[in-house]
Amino acid sequence: MIKWYLERKWLPEILIFISLCALLVSIDAGIQGTVAALPGAAICASVIFTRKLQWLAVVLVILGTGLEIFLGLAPIVSGAAAGVSLIFIAAFASKLVRRVSVVAISVAGVLLAYAAIVLTPESFMVYGVNLSQGNLQIFAFLLATAAIAAVNTLAWVFGRLIITRAIHVGSDTDRALLLHRQASLGLEVAKQTERLGIARDLTDLLVQRLTAVVSLSDGAKYLASADPDSALRAISRIADSSTSAQSELRKLYDLLHEGHELLAAPPSLAELPDLVVAMRQLGFNVSLNVDGVPFGVNEGAELCIFKIVFESLENVKKNTPSDTDTAVNFYWTDNGVQILIKDNGIETRRRAELTAEQLLEGYGVADDLAALTSEVDGATLSALRERAALYEGSIEISQVAGVGYTVSAFFPQLRQVAGA
Repeated sequence: MIKWYLERKWLPEILIFISLCALLVSIDAGIQGTVAALPGAAICASVIFTRKLQWLAVVLVILGTGLEIFLGLAPIVSGAAAGVSLIFIAAFASKLVRRVSVVAISVAGVLLAYAAIVLTPESFMVYGVNLSQGNLQIFAFLLATAAIAAVNTLAWVFGRLIITRAIHVGSDTDRALLLHRQASLGLEVAKQTERLGIARDLTDLLVQRLTAVVSLSDGAKYLASADPDSALRAISRIADSSTSAQSELRKLYDLLHEGHELLAAPPSLAELPDLVVAMRQLGFNVSLNVDGVPFGVNEGAELCIFKIVFESLENVKKNTPSDTDTAVNFYWTDNGVQILIKDNGIETRRRAELTAEQLLEGYGVADDLAALTSEVDGATLSALRERAALYEGSIEISQVAGVGYTVSAFFPQLRQVAGA
């Protein structure tokens, strides 16, 4: 379910918004009139932005709550949508946004409770509740405050539980697939162990045959001048031993190449969306964008491009905070493709470590100097460059001062070199 939700950019949020409006806003309109539909729709609309623009989602909840207070309405049923939004914000937003959201939405709820219960208690008459007595108002306000805090806390915890279970625990299907995969690997290991035992025996026999050939060859060399007839018999035995050794070698060759085909197809470009979803589930804001019309390439080229993207995202995962924004962009031309993987890991880390005053100062000369002089290198990058060179491609990594890193891979003649 989480995977389906993350694979689609806006569709799940829009469907949830429509469902909430159809159920909750219609109830509010029936109880308090059409005037209650406006704040209800604003609060329900916050669900749409809980994954991409969480700050806007919080603003919509506060705006809808403010409209309730301004219009003198009793708490509307659509307020429950704020709890739904808080669940998704807790699941997908950064740590700072999560904390600010639960506090802001809770404060807005308490202010609504105070305005409705203490300032305009007559508004509750639409629900058949009379709060005209002062002591009853105080008790109702304290009870509402406790309920708001409890509901919002539970929504926040539930959201964190959903994303934690999806990332670290997995579903029953995931565990079943893992057990099945382990069983398959166990059988494959047992099979390979048995084959290695047979190969060891064949190798011992082959060594004996070749040793006999060498010994007979040495004997034939000396007999050739002394006793030609004996030399012919020795050469005949050499031929027999060579034929036997060749037979054993053929058996060994067939055994080692039996089942040599890959148990699974190599990764392809079609699996990149799954890789992006996996990164999102780990807390990284990764997007995949394709410009131009892709063309088919062979498996080797697909593996090369997939590995470039995979290693770049692995580097982001290892060296940047979990809420780093990363964009994987493909630009296809008639004959080639350029891949750009951009992240804002440096900027994200600065936001987490520096104060507001330091952030306003921006980056300085040292950041510019580091961006111009720093050179990224390593065994993985060297291997990727060698692999890309096989398809007349190149890879460059540059640092954007105060922002992050950009990986650029360019294959100008990919269609001619590796077109499918």
